Amino acid sequence: MTLIDLPVIGRAPETRRITGLPAQNPAGAAGLPPPHAVAVRLDIGPERIDGRLSGDPAAGWCFTAATGYLPERVVQRLADPAIAVAVMPEIDRRALRHLRVGPLRLAVASVDAGAGVIRLTAAICGPVADRLPRPAEPLPAMLDGRSLNRRRLPALVTAIGPYEAVAEITGPAALLIPGTMMTLTVTRPWAAPFRLRGRIVAAEMRGDDAGVRIVLRMAGAAPVDRAAILAACTAPGFGIHALWTYGLKPRGLMRHLRVVPVAGAADMTTVYRLRRDANQFYGRRPDAHDPEAWADPLDACSILFLGLLGDKPIATARLVVNGGDRSRSELQALVPVPEQFWQDGFVEVSRLVVHPDFRGNRIRYDMFREVERLALGLGVRYLLFDAIPKLAPLYEAVGGRRLPLTKKHQDSDEIEQVMYVDMRAILGRVNRFSAVWLAGFGGTLGRHLAIAGRGPTDVILGPDRRSPAAAVIRGMGRLLAWPGG
Repeated sequence: MTLIDLPVIGRAPETRRITGLPAQNPAGAAGLPPPHAVAVRLDIGPERIDGRLSGDPAAGWCFTAATGYLPERVVQRLADPAIAVAVMPEIDRRALRHLRVGPLRLAVASVDAGAGVIRLTAAICGPVADRLPRPAEPLPAMLDGRSLNRRRLPALVTAIGPYEAVAEITGPAALLIPGTMMTLTVTRPWAAPFRLRGRIVAAEMRGDDAGVRIVLRMAGAAPVDRAAILAACTAPGFGIHALWTYGLKPRGLMRHLRVVPVAGAADMTTVYRLRRDANQFYGRRPDAHDPEAWADPLDACSILFLGLLGDKPIATARLVVNGGDRSRSELQALVPVPEQFWQDGFVEVSRLVVHPDFRGNRIRYDMFREVERLALGLGVRYLLFDAIPKLAPLYEAVGGRRLPLTKKHQDSDEIEQVMYVDMRAILGRVNRFSAVWLAGFGGTLGRHLAIAGRGPTDVILGPDRRSPAAAVIRGMGRLLAWPGG
């Protein structure tokens, strides 16, 4: 993967011509070398000069030629503002060549030809940080690289996108040389550490040894995917559709989706906010800005849960448990629910919404897995729900069936189809839905059997619990649950 370097900024400095070798400066020779310098190759047009690059909060980045002076032809080229000046660290040359990444271009601030010193300036971090998505809170991380000589520096990631990350580094600024390869290891409680390997392309020193802010540009396809996933899981307003605008579809993004029960007032506010955002995206109740306006009386007798992608809540649904009480049924208040559902027991799935930034990514399947798990524990036979016409085929693919009933959407004039899932028909016999259902929900059944035993499923299956088909379904469920632990 070829990455585009930052352009040359600034004007060429005023330099003085030299006619011969400079006289040695005894005072300079007696001075101490910088505490941390990295061997680099400086490309000035076609000219290449070896030397060392060090950081100084007062003077920026200083390149010192290995020869102790600058040849006249180099000084003449530096006087040309069209000449590109680029840095290639020797310690990372092999890695950069393998990644097909060229030298990093820097701007020239001043030149001391007699001492062989060129003062350089890296690009500033502010413009990059302003255009990148920002996590809700800074992400703790550690920075390491070969040029740090086994040091590990604490860091806070304040902005991140698929190709770049901005981090505040705690430690001596002189250690972070532009152009060097670094690995930023970001830790989150819901995933393994994200190792983002890239190159420092911009740096801002704070003027002391308190630290420095850097821009790390990802090097390679794998770090780009990891950075994209981390941004989608932590940065508000940056979702799957934003990734598609970059032309990215990172693998493993949905592995970080987990479904958790709602606990506490803060989670309830999040549920109401998700309902508002998802419905207003489709033009429903545009004036209802207060999240509390999206509360519902049946929330009190429901099991509510949230879908969290990393740190971000992106979906919510509820399971209305009626216990045979018709006043606790949302559908019964709008359409007559057939008596067979009341006799065998049912729960209603409602208020299933996905945030607009993540729609169209099969997240409803993951939410339905949690619904299936809860239904198994409650021992009911039927799941009842409503669906807008374009979503009805999605539910039919997992065994949903249509009832000859329609209803009006609770927040708009849309007509919805009333549907149901017969758990006994799915778990008790092998039919055309079995393969699809086992692929999507078989692992949920197997894990539930391992935790709760056969009792809950036997209640649902009734007379069919001893059938060969039921045994096959249970066995396949246990098999599919095994890889996931």
